[in-house]
Amino acid sequence: MKYAMLAVEGTTDQAVVGRTLKLLNFKRFGGQSERLDALWNSIVPTYPPQKGNLYDRLAMPSIFANASQSLAIYQGNGSDLIKKVSALLTNHDLHEKLDAFGVIADADNHAPSTVATKYQQGFSALFPRIPATPGQVSQDHPKTGIFVFPDNSSKGVVEHLLIECGDVVYGPLLKRARAYVDGFSVDARKAENWTPFAPEKALIAAVASLLKPGSTNTVTIADNLWISDQTKDQAMLASLIGFLRTLLRETNDPISETT
Repeated sequence: MKYAMLAVEGTTDQAVVGRTLKLLNFKRFGGQSERLDALWNSIVPTYPPQKGNLYDRLAMPSIFANASQSLAIYQGNGSDLIKKVSALLTNHDLHEKLDAFGVIADADNHAPSTVATKYQQGFSALFPRIPATPGQVSQDHPKTGIFVFPDNSSKGVVEHLLIECGDVVYGPLLKRARAYVDGFSVDARKAENWTPFAPEKALIAAVASLLKPGSTNTVTIADNLWISDQTKDQAMLASLIGFLRTLLRETNDPISETT
C-alpha cells in the first residue's frame, strides 16, 4: 500500500478535493475504526481532549483509498496549516512514510506564485524538494507539489472553480443567485463586512440552500454535481484533476476515471 497526504486550508477545499478524488477512482473511508488503515491510527483525535478547552476539537482527516493507495486530506484552518501539519507529521514520523505529499490552497488576493513560495518555504524542512512553482510536481520520493486555487495562475479562491462548474450543471440557479447577490449595494456590503471574495461564497451558499435546504456548502459539494463527470472538462477542475493524477500516479500505473 502506498500512502499520501494532502494538506488544505479549509473545509470547502477539503470537500472539493475529496469529491475530485472520487473522479479518480478513490473511495471515501466509511468511518469504521476497525477498518482504518493502521498508519492513520496515530492521527485520530481523542474526544474530549485530556486538557485545555473541552470545546476544542482537533480535525479528523478525510480518508480515501483505492486498490493500491491510502490518502488523508488534512484541513489545517488557513494560516495555521503549516504549523499544524508539520507538527502532525513530525510527532508521528509520518513524513518518512509518505509516498506523496501535496498542499492545496487558495490564492486569495495574492499571486499564486507567492502562495506557493510561502508553502514551499514552510514545508521545505520536511520535504526539501517540494517545488515552489504552482501546479508543478516533484518526481523524487516522496512526490510533492503545491496547487493554488483557482487554477495556479489567477488570483481567487476555490469558489471560482465551483462557479465555473456550476454554470454547466446549475446555470439557471446560479443566474438567480447572481441577481440576488448583485442586489447588495457597496454600502450594504461594507456594513456587513463582506470580505473580497464574499460574493463568490454567497453565490455557492445561495444555490446550495436550494439544492440541499438546511445543509452546508460542504454537503452540497459532496452530494450534488458541482464536481462530477459532467464538469470534469471545465478548465479549473481539469487543472486540479491533472495535478492530482500526476502527484498520485505511479509510473506506468495510470489512475482511471469513474463516473
